Amino acid sequence: MKDPGAPKIHELIHRIALCKQQDIVVNSSTMELRREEVVWTWARIKSHYGLPGFVGQQGYSIMDPVTKATHAISIRAGISVIITDTAYVYEEFRKSPPRWYKVLGWAETDDFITLPVRMVERSDFAIPPQESSLVAKPSMVEL
Repeated sequence: MKDPGAPKIHELIHRIALCKQQDIVVNSSTMELRREEVVWTWARIKSHYGLPGFVGQQGYSIMDPVTKATHAISIRAGISVIITDTAYVYEEFRKSPPRWYKVLGWAETDDFITLPVRMVERSDFAIPPQESSLVAKPSMVEL
């Protein structure tokens, strides 16, 4: 039996990137945090209305409990990604500012994966995810 709360295909209208977080040591005193894209996919994003939360002028969430989900993102289950590695979700628009969501957990059914997330940034200056370092790189050895 199908889940009545599961999204329909025509509701998957948001283009998102599932991202992982990596801590990269640049030198002995500097560490860099990167949000690398893993896969781009289509999703349904639903807001949880009635929750107190504010976004400041810089685009960051303020006065919001860190563990409370502000949105629920549903994606198709057959995207061949280990969903437990997902730390952030990036959503970009054509005319509105892009958004970053922090993944708080996940629930999986036969056809869909639902991620309870918390919106952490909405700004024109939001940095998009960096390309994955999993791409083949040229050899540094001269032949």
